Amino acid sequence: MKLKLKLMSVCVALALFGTGCGGESPSKKPEEASTQKEAATTQTSAENTSAKPDVPSSALISEFVGKPGRTLLVTQSNFAQNDEGKFVVPDSGELIMLQPAAGDWKAEHIRDTESNVFHKALQYGGEGIFTIGANEAMLKQWQKKDGKWGADTKWHPTFGGKHNRLRDFEMADFDKDGKNDFAIATHDQGVVAVAFNRGEKWDVQELDRKANTFVHEIEIGDLDKDGNLEVYATPSMPNTASGVDQGGGVVRYEWNGKSFDKSEVVHYQTRHIKEVLVADVDGDGTQELYAALEAEMGENYSIRTPVEIMRYDMKDGKFVSKKVISINDRFCRFLTAGDVDGDGKNELIAAAFAAGVWVMEYSGGEYKGECIDKASGGFEHAAYLADMNGDNKLELYVADDNGGVLRQYIYKDGKYDSRVIFKRPNPKSAMVWNITVADL
Repeated sequence: MKLKLKLMSVCVALALFGTGCGGESPSKKPEEASTQKEAATTQTSAENTSAKPDVPSSALISEFVGKPGRTLLVTQSNFAQNDEGKFVVPDSGELIMLQPAAGDWKAEHIRDTESNVFHKALQYGGEGIFTIGANEAMLKQWQKKDGKWGADTKWHPTFGGKHNRLRDFEMADFDKDGKNDFAIATHDQGVVAVAFNRGEKWDVQELDRKANTFVHEIEIGDLDKDGNLEVYATPSMPNTASGVDQGGGVVRYEWNGKSFDKSEVVHYQTRHIKEVLVADVDGDGTQELYAALEAEMGENYSIRTPVEIMRYDMKDGKFVSKKVISINDRFCRFLTAGDVDGDGKNELIAAAFAAGVWVMEYSGGEYKGECIDKASGGFEHAAYLADMNGDNKLELYVADDNGGVLRQYIYKDGKYDSRVIFKRPNPKSAMVWNITVADL
């Protein structure tokens, strides 16, 4: 994402090599491996991985002291260099665990060559960390013993198409047995699955399957407030480099006590959605469904209709839509929500491809959007809200892949101060796909 002229060439390059616009994630297929392995782990000092703030920081940021054990889980895909020295060869998946320490941040790394990308990581209570990988598609449980991280593969499917990817997952206790389950989105046969925790094993059940379909995102909520959880997924036509006429929408699967009932939220013929969020932003006690509707594209990357952040509410058993704001960009892959400015009200945050980081406030039935960082960008542009120091106030964390950095934003005195907390040696050597938080 960087400057627009540069972004176009990068996006095309990613498509050609099986990631980015054309293929979404690296497509190189590693050799088969055992279901249990010891990961390559490293621990680096803050001096090697952090950088000084590129925006003047307040004392609040410079004196940031983390809550013990509170950890950012940053998942990425690594790229090796080709014969021309360009970082375009899909390499490995990596989990970076970041903790504030001694006024700075320390990083611990898990690199896994069985998949060439980690799309996301989630802490599973006291039972370690689960990751989802692509090419190979693997759901793994990571636990640390004797100072080393090791993995146990819980699901290793092949879907019968060109790609085998676990693209997104969320967890919740669907069957109310006291154990969290996983709802999982995949490429490229349209499989939406739920992995039920049965104690000694995981029972994976497919909810949906459609050939040549990419499902990018999963959200979980209870919009109709009936006590049964719903899974929201975003199936679309396969990715194209230009994005022209890539149709898709949002599908809903509601737990009925024994299985899931499928229904459609919305479908678009020439546009699609890769990012959804379930949150109560307006503060009325009822969740809303938000979606980043990607631009309607013309030839040569021209934008016919820009990105629209949409809101969908359930009324009388049906979904009604409302536009929140428009962002003059091709796509937007991250939405998150929380009270980032400390006013007691939730804000909706969007991290767009090339148009920066946006904060939207709801008041009087309308949304007002503000771009707080125009320079930050990236193909995914991962963003997450977390309270890393335990003061009950949220900070915003954004992966700016243009510069190969992770920034922390703190709201103070009417503005957002930012600081780079992590920097990789070469910005083009990796791509961040997600950020979550854990207590380790």
